[in-house]
Amino acid sequence: MVPNGWLHKQIGEIASIQVGRDLVEDKYSEISTTEYKYPVYSNTVENKGLYGFYNFPEYSGNAITIVGRGVGLGKAFARSPGESFGAIGRLLVLTPKNNSFDVIFFANYINFALRIHNESGGIPQLPGASLSKYFVMLPPLAEQQKIAQILSTWDKAIAVTEQLLANSQQQKKALMQQLLTGKKRLLDENGVRFEGEWEEVLLGDIAKITTGSSNRQDSNLNGEYTFFDRSEDIRTSNIYLFDCEAVIVPGEGQDFVPKYFVGKFDLHQRTYAIMDFISHDGKFLFYAIHYFRSYFLSQAVGSTVKSLRLPMFQKMKISLPELAEQQKIAKVLSTADQEIEALQRKLDGLQQEKKALMQQLLTGKRRVKVAA
Repeated sequence: MVPNGWLHKQIGEIASIQVGRDLVEDKYSEISTTEYKYPVYSNTVENKGLYGFYNFPEYSGNAITIVGRGVGLGKAFARSPGESFGAIGRLLVLTPKNNSFDVIFFANYINFALRIHNESGGIPQLPGASLSKYFVMLPPLAEQQKIAQILSTWDKAIAVTEQLLANSQQQKKALMQQLLTGKKRLLDENGVRFEGEWEEVLLGDIAKITTGSSNRQDSNLNGEYTFFDRSEDIRTSNIYLFDCEAVIVPGEGQDFVPKYFVGKFDLHQRTYAIMDFISHDGKFLFYAIHYFRSYFLSQAVGSTVKSLRLPMFQKMKISLPELAEQQKIAKVLSTADQEIEALQRKLDGLQQEKKALMQQLLTGKRRVKVAA
């Protein structure tokens, strides 16, 4: 159903489609300078496709770039009026015919409504001729601009939150590097800086390390207890094998990212639980194991799927300060985690709100008022 007053058109009727060429290397720089100031975009999604910079404008802006090859096929980015740029590597560049669309509106519409089909059996590809045949629905330009203005408000809030989240993640990374290596010492409850040498121990000497006995088919989506296995997702189980504080590490995979848990849980037979810490703080050990998990990669066996064995855990060396300092470090890093989690929840909420708005505004279910 086409909303009242909207047009049903093929993209080729409303847009001129050009294809990015090879990189002009003698006019290109990896960094932005006063001379090389025009962004060059390629067929990538990361950083909105930014590849580098030209010293000349190839396109004058007021356009949309669409990933025409590889990962992210069909992803659209608005390039605002006056923001000149270059395009390389089969990147598709759409410019409006006869002022037919607002680039911010149309980029959002493409990402929301178009289902791009892979034109190749190998690397995903989208030729410009194929894109031109896709049908779209467009409201009058004034309504497009009003919708674009509304969605841009959410985009700005999302971008600010994404930057705050990235900053917090970077700050936590720096904190872990300083605190878990002893380069930075915190203050104790009396305001006196911790001092003294850290003790190097073997993980197997200060904790019990074991695997579970359950299989993935023993888990479900509606169980009472948390079930840990080798995968990133966390399932549930109707039984529990352990009731304690534990650091959970997958026994197979490409990376061995630990999880921290307190309570009743079920455990896969190829997943390890580190528990029963002797006079040490479990949360500190979780952060230390996470930060130094490159040890697992160096010890893992296998070519396609890397695997860990119990002795590898038992022989892992950990440097530990006294218990009070462990607890203080764990508290600082836990606070950083809470800030990151709060920002992630805020970001998820904003993204869901924008998605709901798009569902209403980009389908014509909800109309906006425009100036007469």
